[in-house]
Amino acid sequence: MISAVYALIAIGFTMIFGVGGVLNLAHGALIMIGAFAYLAVTSSAGGIALPPVVGLVVAVAITAGASYVLYAGLVKYIEDNVVITFLATVVLALLLTELVIIQFGAEPSQLIPVVAGSFYIESVGTRIRYVEIVAFVVSWIAIGLLWYYVTKTDEGRSILATSMSTRGAELTGVDLEKVKSRTWLIAGAFAGIAGVFIGTLQSTYPEMWLNPLALAFIIVVIGGIGSIKGSVVAAYLIGYLETASIELLGPSFQGVLSLIVLAIVLLILPHGLYGRELVHE
Repeated sequence: MISAVYALIAIGFTMIFGVGGVLNLAHGALIMIGAFAYLAVTSSAGGIALPPVVGLVVAVAITAGASYVLYAGLVKYIEDNVVITFLATVVLALLLTELVIIQFGAEPSQLIPVVAGSFYIESVGTRIRYVEIVAFVVSWIAIGLLWYYVTKTDEGRSILATSMSTRGAELTGVDLEKVKSRTWLIAGAFAGIAGVFIGTLQSTYPEMWLNPLALAFIIVVIGGIGSIKGSVVAAYLIGYLETASIELLGPSFQGVLSLIVLAIVLLILPHGLYGRELVHE
């Protein structure tokens, strides 16, 4: 179930890189924004206290808007310089973290689940929270809608075309700036969904974006940079490995198996599992 959320994070990360060649390290901060936006609009302390489902929609919209502003207000002007863009997104992520600490404090907060309650599966001896099922379903609905968008609509196919060949897309009349803007909006929406559910299933605190960003990087490298399908496959691989590490080795070894697989993939398949599927020959 958590793998579906990991897939959302990785897809947004890899879409931005595939379309614009931008390694957006502020993507993790967008996850944090999604969680804290949800906290702000659903908590009574925030003065609004919206219903959880409405709060989820509002948080996703806020995160998507923040992602668009990040592109339109900053990245668009510096994206040609890879190093400056890399550093700028890192600095912005750290700045947003400090602003969140000032506003909400550094202590972890608990989010109100979109759906409360749980049930026990006696045959396997595990308890599943309803919010975990909701996270799984919502994540796969979002992935399915993205698949339909990029394969069945002209606007979506323009994103696919740009990720294959920027020059080729321009020659067919694609407006690259609009394509990039839509890509950042979609990536931001995915980060917002992931932020709400990660914040609910785990905990919400200013540095919560570090681990998901590292996981997204591992997933994208294993799946293949620019490949949505690769991100989904790798997300499930990493999700199972993380769970297996905790069960077999303990929480302190959570990322060990993932790093071993990453090293093996880099040695055997430097382009990742599906890294060459969108290469324009």
